[in-house]
Amino acid sequence: MTAGKEKAVMAMDSESVATEDFPEDVPERGHWTGRFDFLLACLGTAVGLGNVWRFPYLCYKNGGGAFVLAYVIMVFLIGMPVFLLELTMGQYSAFGPSKVFSSIAPIFKGVGYAMVISASLVSIYYNMIIGWTLFYFVDSFRSDLQWQYCHHEFNTDKCFSDVEYHACKALNDTNIFNFRTCYNATFAAIQNISDITDSERISAPEEYLNHYMLGKSDTFENFGTLRWPLVVSLLAAWIVVVLSLLKGIKTSGRVVYFTATFPYVILVILFIRGVTLEGSTDGMYFYLVPDFQKLMEIQVWQDAAIQVFYSFSIAGGGMITYASYNKFHNNLIKDVLIIGIGDMLTSLFSGLVVFSMLGFMALQLQKSVDEVVESGTGLAFIAYPDAVARMPVATLWALLFFFMLFLLGIDSQFAAVETILTFVFDQFPKTRSKKPVVVFIVAGILFLLGLPLTANGGIYLLEVMDRYAAGWPYLVIGLSELFVIAYIYGMGRFMDDLKQMTNWTPGAWIRSHLLVTIMTISPIVIGLILLLSWINFEPLKVGEYVIPTWGNAIGWGMAIVPISAIPIGFIWQMCTKHKDLSCFQRLRHLTRPTEEWRANAKANSPSRGRNGALNGYDNPAMTEPPPVYSLSHL
Repeated sequence: MTAGKEKAVMAMDSESVATEDFPEDVPERGHWTGRFDFLLACLGTAVGLGNVWRFPYLCYKNGGGAFVLAYVIMVFLIGMPVFLLELTMGQYSAFGPSKVFSSIAPIFKGVGYAMVISASLVSIYYNMIIGWTLFYFVDSFRSDLQWQYCHHEFNTDKCFSDVEYHACKALNDTNIFNFRTCYNATFAAIQNISDITDSERISAPEEYLNHYMLGKSDTFENFGTLRWPLVVSLLAAWIVVVLSLLKGIKTSGRVVYFTATFPYVILVILFIRGVTLEGSTDGMYFYLVPDFQKLMEIQVWQDAAIQVFYSFSIAGGGMITYASYNKFHNNLIKDVLIIGIGDMLTSLFSGLVVFSMLGFMALQLQKSVDEVVESGTGLAFIAYPDAVARMPVATLWALLFFFMLFLLGIDSQFAAVETILTFVFDQFPKTRSKKPVVVFIVAGILFLLGLPLTANGGIYLLEVMDRYAAGWPYLVIGLSELFVIAYIYGMGRFMDDLKQMTNWTPGAWIRSHLLVTIMTISPIVIGLILLLSWINFEPLKVGEYVIPTWGNAIGWGMAIVPISAIPIGFIWQMCTKHKDLSCFQRLRHLTRPTEEWRANAKANSPSRGRNGALNGYDNPAMTEPPPVYSLSHL
């Protein structure tokens, strides 16, 4: 194949872009109304339920301080580098994830599709968690909060309420509290009744969650029927998402001014209350002092790495999507530092709040901190409600707290759904003028897919989705992103693009650090975690219950679907594009940026020629030799 023929192929690609992807009657993409809209939207997305709900239960599951240490290490080895890549790609191209990868290296188009699929799967169960917050919020409109007491029909005889226990003892110190009842000592002696033993105690908030709200079945096999209060909660959560997204990115930009800041006020108040409770220091000690033996377990590092992807909202397309609505010359370096450090500190602070409460609960239940509750996704819905119930005017604080949780969740859900919508609009530009219809269709489908989560056994399905759909796919996608930028596109081009947008020239040390981290350290760390986690795979457990083989198989399916988009996209591109080229030339062509990649840069670069062309081509990546540390020079 001659060079002339290859240039002709490139010219035809450019023409097709102009005539098909950007027709004149297509509405333009929206933009943030201001820089702080983007910053707060990203901060609200990154600082979400992943910090306040997911981070504490993973800490609890993985030995407290050991997980905290592993998490902080993963933030700097994986989180910050991938975060920088995603914001840069989105802002530079002004594309969502699917178009970003189809333009920067067409053969890796499947990476963008994998992101969209992952975002879809996570948004299904994530909105169920948001539905839980609405359930608690509505149920907080009571003078007495139901999770404080054990006298309800849904409570078992093992239920323990320290409020009722101390009220019983206050009447007479010899009284006996058992079977949810206060007995005088004489009657208790005749009936051979003693105080409920420490090992049998189940906290009232835990029974409220499992028996009243979830109606939790004993096993995954006993899936049960849909619980209508949860169905309504899930529907309400989707209605809020739809209404917020109907007007586009500018509307959600204004909303986040409130949703991204209010939660911090509530967290600070809860922290002050938590540290004043008796026993709180035991919980914080468990949280802050690492058990170094736990660091030898690959599960700790796997969960820490996945939590970084989850809490930073990377590898799911959300950050690329939000950055794509930025102005071209936005200083994203500051954004990366503010959002990244802010996200990490919020996670660590949320952990302090939760574990101060767990220390108090451990003292009340006469158990060690790691035995207080059954580890799982519901941990935060046990510790936090117990805390707010102990505050003056508990009903008011419960309302404020669960409203805060709702805001934290809805921020992140905006990004996930916006990723899906942006995928639709980027693939089918004419649908932008029919956004309300698209929003209703997407939300309706995701709502229907989430209905099984409202059943009695839905909590087991949610645990499976959280383990698999939000697990390995994130790591594989993150590894793919690093590979594409470092070895296909080239770090030289990447640094030049970053400089073109921000006018920032890193010093030799910072540049070397970025190159070494993105090209070697981050990929090696992710690769090792993936390999060792597959080798040491263990079936999912919910508390002491082991999810059956078929349940884990469902989870594997959820993990494989987004991951498979990457090799399928590779094969599809090789088999359908430029069939007149040899296999090697086709591969060479499909690993080069297309005209689309630099279109946004050309439109925002007044220093270029009159027609923005260089040597007759709009995209310098087509004519300039690639950096020596890029594989696309082959």
